[in-house]
Amino acid sequence: MKKVMNQIAKLVMVAGTVLALGSAQAQDWPARPIKFILGVAPGGLQDASARLLATELSKRLGQPIVVENRPGANTTIGANAVVQAQGDGYTFFYGGAMSASPVFVKNNAVDLVTQLKPVSLVLAAPFFLLVNSKVPANTLQELVDYSKKHPNELNFGDGAPLSTVVMHAIASRAGLTFTSIPYKGSAPSFAALLAGDVQMTLDTVPAYIQHIQSGRVRALVNTSNARYPQLPDVPSAADVKGLNINAASVLSLWAPKSTPDAITRKVSSEIASLSRNADFRTRFKAATNVEPVGSTPEELLSSVQADRALYTQVAKQIGYVPQ
Repeated sequence: MKKVMNQIAKLVMVAGTVLALGSAQAQDWPARPIKFILGVAPGGLQDASARLLATELSKRLGQPIVVENRPGANTTIGANAVVQAQGDGYTFFYGGAMSASPVFVKNNAVDLVTQLKPVSLVLAAPFFLLVNSKVPANTLQELVDYSKKHPNELNFGDGAPLSTVVMHAIASRAGLTFTSIPYKGSAPSFAALLAGDVQMTLDTVPAYIQHIQSGRVRALVNTSNARYPQLPDVPSAADVKGLNINAASVLSLWAPKSTPDAITRKVSSEIASLSRNADFRTRFKAATNVEPVGSTPEELLSSVQADRALYTQVAKQIGYVPQ
């Protein structure tokens, strides 16, 4: 019995030492520049939002935050770099929570839920079903009716795995039929939409909102439960009977698994505070056309798990094969 008690005492001492070291590390943090690693190339919504967040967050933390782009393999290269990094609070992954999910990536996918530590949501942009202005449909129902009367005439510009799954979810619920045409990214698929090479695509709108406002393309519905402030006349999924979908392109911040809780909660708290700051909100919205959001690590994890359940279910229904 005495031997067992001695072993327990030693374990308690070791645990106390580890906690003390973690606490001391968190108190001294940050003592040098921090790195945000992105799995995409420079340019675009993800890069722009990361750089704006890094600039403002660095002022609050008192150390520079460097944004490093490591594109490739559907963001897996960048995410893997963070999985393998030390959990000392100086390396974070900034990206789409689902883009590196095993739901979409066949080999070497990074599962953010199990391999990284959640920090905070940063933004959530709903998808919009967009059609070329020459398509004679002003509502989703009119598009469905047109697809039934003109089978094999509607081509869908398929630019990303997530948009593929969401589009098929919309189609199965609404009764829409189309032919999918693959493109290497959302920018090429949107260019094809403008050129009339495809009649539809599904994408977030920040980079393309001017084309919607000018009438070159038409937005029929967004995939969230609320209307988008910049496009208040476009129905949300909640406005369309039977659509029953809530999907968005989410950008969030993650840390190596061993990063101390005190550090991730400090960063999470600062992001949440920034998201409520009027000046930051104005500049973030001007740069991205999206409102910033903040969250606790637990809220981020819950959101990602709910998204994953939806996309896994739909991918299975449509027979989607990870690429």
